[in-house]
Amino acid sequence: MIRLGVRLSLRSGGESLMRLLATAAGVAIGVTVLLAVVADFHAFQTTVQRPCWECTLGTEVTPGTVESGDGAELWRLSTDYFADRQVERLDVAALGSHPPLIPGLSQLPAAGEFTVSPALSDLLAHTAHDQLGDRFPGRQTGVLGDDALSAPDELVIVIGHTPRELAAMTGVQRVTAVRTQADTFGTTTMYQFGFGLAAIALTLPIMVLVATATRLAAARREERFAAMRLVGTTNRQISVIASIDAALGAVLGTAVGVGLFLLVEPWLATVSITGAPFLPRYVTPTGWGYLAVVIGVPVASVVAALWSLRRVRVSPLGVTRKVTPRPPRAWRILPLPVGAALFIGGLAAGGDNPSEALIYPSLIVIMLGLVIAGPWLTMVAARLLAAVSGSASALLAARRLGGDPKGAFRTVSGLVLTVFLGTAIAVLMPSLLTQPNTGGDPALRDVLRVGYGLAGPGLSAQDGATVVDTISGYAGTTVIPMYRLPDDQLPEMGPGKEPPDPRKIYDSVVDCTALARLPVLGRCAAGQQQVKVMSGGLFVDNPSAVRLPAVDATNPGFTGDVRTLRLGTLLVAAPDAATLERVRTFLTVHAPWSTPLGMTPAQMVGNAWLPATFGEISDLRAGAYDALERIAYGAVGLTLLIAACSLAVSSGAGMVERRRPFTLLRLTGTPMSGLTRVVLLESLLPLVSAAILAAATGYVLAAVVVDTLGKKSGIPLPGGAYFLATGGGLVLSLAVICSTLPLLRMLIRTDTARFE
Repeated sequence: MIRLGVRLSLRSGGESLMRLLATAAGVAIGVTVLLAVVADFHAFQTTVQRPCWECTLGTEVTPGTVESGDGAELWRLSTDYFADRQVERLDVAALGSHPPLIPGLSQLPAAGEFTVSPALSDLLAHTAHDQLGDRFPGRQTGVLGDDALSAPDELVIVIGHTPRELAAMTGVQRVTAVRTQADTFGTTTMYQFGFGLAAIALTLPIMVLVATATRLAAARREERFAAMRLVGTTNRQISVIASIDAALGAVLGTAVGVGLFLLVEPWLATVSITGAPFLPRYVTPTGWGYLAVVIGVPVASVVAALWSLRRVRVSPLGVTRKVTPRPPRAWRILPLPVGAALFIGGLAAGGDNPSEALIYPSLIVIMLGLVIAGPWLTMVAARLLAAVSGSASALLAARRLGGDPKGAFRTVSGLVLTVFLGTAIAVLMPSLLTQPNTGGDPALRDVLRVGYGLAGPGLSAQDGATVVDTISGYAGTTVIPMYRLPDDQLPEMGPGKEPPDPRKIYDSVVDCTALARLPVLGRCAAGQQQVKVMSGGLFVDNPSAVRLPAVDATNPGFTGDVRTLRLGTLLVAAPDAATLERVRTFLTVHAPWSTPLGMTPAQMVGNAWLPATFGEISDLRAGAYDALERIAYGAVGLTLLIAACSLAVSSGAGMVERRRPFTLLRLTGTPMSGLTRVVLLESLLPLVSAAILAAATGYVLAAVVVDTLGKKSGIPLPGGAYFLATGGGLVLSLAVICSTLPLLRMLIRTDTARFE
């Protein structure tokens, strides 16, 4: 029977060959997308689970104290910026002959040497020394391996020192072991949740596409298999033949899909999903991923083919007589509320951290619930159409939909899932991005801020004066220094103290003449020369939350001599990017900022000790949420693509299956325009009816998520982009259906009408 199944699939004429190729094409598209999703998810998981050597903690070293002991090293981790990019800097000094090493490093650089990541090595080679290279003492002697990096474009440098030289700096630790555990950064959970939802949202439409492609010309095959049953073929033999037919197309499509994925895999490694590209060697489905797809897709295809033959297995005469299947029952609507209840329960149980054990299964139940409820909705919509419309085309379409609502809905099920996913994302995204608004005042975007007084005592009066005078010497540069108030004038805060009025907390002094150079900060009251200001309000990780103006007529004056105060805050506005980097290089070498002990680069983002512009802090913060948005809308786009392919396959297959009744209608005088309207109504009615339910479900569930997360901005309605995208999807669906209409005209030519 296996040989007969292969012969029937490959040598039964052009129709069988075209069905085989169409099936393979549909499966190939699904396999390619599925492997891409699995590869990106593996890269993400591997990246977030890598050892966080940056999180290493040791014991604090008092500046000037020289440590000793074998198997240890002095360690100082800090963060710098260059042209909107973060630079991780690790200063080290070996204590003894066996110091601990970070991943990707075979030995510590000696004093006067440094090792850099490939991206930083390339940047140093193509950037003027006074803008970047002068920040790092010594010469480059090596390149870090990939194990030290989370992305190929990451900027990392490890600089070697003598123990005495490094011990003189602040923020130095004595480290005996480098951390090997992973670390969960602030956005890791958010990315994992987004990836999980995207994977689920894509997998079901892909399986719909595979099942649709496998069931091509199911009615024609049912007739052939029914005829074989009439001459004595058993159910088991029919199952073998059908399995071979489905497996051939699935195996061919899987092989082509794997080949297509291998072609796009290098490009996939360059795509930035989480804000930075993954290391190319991580972007792979792994052996188990390949095995699951290569085995799972053909098995799913065979199961879909066997399921389509259930009427043949019951009675071959039942197929040849075209017995109308039993209409869908109202119970089909039940899985949808059950899934919604599980979803809401998972949110309530997890609070700010949703319970994945309930969220992901419930999402699958919801999407399956939409697919299960679709045929019943289609049947109800068909009955309403028949009741309200008296045209022949509408009655024909209603009769067809009422007779086989399952087959009619199957054509548009992928698009319905896309509407559900798109609606939920259109509601969630604005709410998630409301709180992390990162706009800020444009006038501050390119202003460099350095806070010496928030992470330490500030620069001495003498060092502060030297820094201000030197930077002022750069052509076109504006410098606004803010000096720390004397300790006896700082507000008293602590246990037992009444909290001061936030509007009257002042920690610094600014000269009104210097302040006037940057009007966005405000202006002093008339007659004042120096005023008290809250400089800490400038150092937040969300520039839109900066309190502006920082100075107005209510700021009290200061009568002391600022030349005797320590420099606490420095704001620098440079005329161009090159000058800004020269200023930053000067500060790195001659006035380094203090880094709190034990803070990782991710924890340093947006804090005072970073010599970053307001725009750089804004971009870093916005990047995390932009990445989530890319994941979400990328899933919607791919789902729409898959659904459109599924719709094209189903529409074409449906016309081939109905060649006989449509031809008979033409022979009896039905105009071509009437048949065209029948095809359009049969496709659009189930799509619109189920899409309304999907959109409502997506909106309600997203609203629950917004409310659970405690967003105070309210639950927004989807914006114009959503309606444009949804309308565009419906137009695309209509275009796909219309593209198959020439096939209908060709199939039902009356001059070639002939039936076996």
